Amino acid sequence: MPLGELAALLNAVACAATGVTAKTLSPAMRPVHVITAHTVIASAVFLIIGAATGGLDGLVTAPAAALLLFSAAALLNTVGGFIFFTAISTGSVGGTYTTTTGLYILLSLLAGVLFLGETVGPLAAVGAAGIACGVYILNGPGRITQTRAAAQPGRGRPSKLFTGLGLGAGTAVLWTIGLLVMKWGLDRSDVLTGSFMRNSVAASLYLAYALAGGRVQLPRTDRRDWLKLAVSAGFFASSVFSWNYALAHASAGKTAVLASASPVFAMLMAVVVLRERLNRFAVAGAAVAIAGTLLVVAAQ
Repeated sequence: MPLGELAALLNAVACAATGVTAKTLSPAMRPVHVITAHTVIASAVFLIIGAATGGLDGLVTAPAAALLLFSAAALLNTVGGFIFFTAISTGSVGGTYTTTTGLYILLSLLAGVLFLGETVGPLAAVGAAGIACGVYILNGPGRITQTRAAAQPGRGRPSKLFTGLGLGAGTAVLWTIGLLVMKWGLDRSDVLTGSFMRNSVAASLYLAYALAGGRVQLPRTDRRDWLKLAVSAGFFASSVFSWNYALAHASAGKTAVLASASPVFAMLMAVVVLRERLNRFAVAGAAVAIAGTLLVVAAQ
């Protein structure tokens, strides 16, 4: 398997491990604490690696255009993340998640063809559809408990549902544009510089959000929680670097498609780590998504 495609699959595994590890944290660790810690710690990791390997020279020698592109990609993806979580809190989790993932796969493939001159063979197209279908089976309506706002009957339900789906579609558009912008930046600079820039800009945005909302107070929890947070941040840093490496060494479309298989790995990890049970939808969805992943990998 080419290194680019392998890195994309490692990104899917690292993203899943990040989420599953974060799931074991106590309720005292709020989402804003977790994601802010992830981005700050990952930025520190990239700085240490750069200092140890001489990779920090890239920050000085990288063209200004590359640094601007990395910053723009970070902004697009961070804003997309905020919109995505808003979409989940507004509409159904399953419907929003599958809408976002399915559109992101489709738009990424189209963007690669239209703007990067990439080609998508029939085998890769079928595999991408398989991953999207597998994610739908895993997270579709009725599989995941809806949010309180979406589950309440009566007035406002249809509007909130469609608002959630619309926000999910907007997220897919922003993430696709971020994918293109990051790819253009990596064409002008190296992976470590891109990883540090994208992550440090995101860390700055999350810190600003935490400060503006008065959420800077550290939670009171035990050492095990902090250790789990550090492990989760390590997985997060691995996911950032593997994503950028894949994007630099493989097509943007294939990178996005393979990385979208992350829910399958998260489900398998949840069975082992969180002792969650598999139902027939989970097994069927995982089987379809894994088959789709194998088809994409085989489509050289």
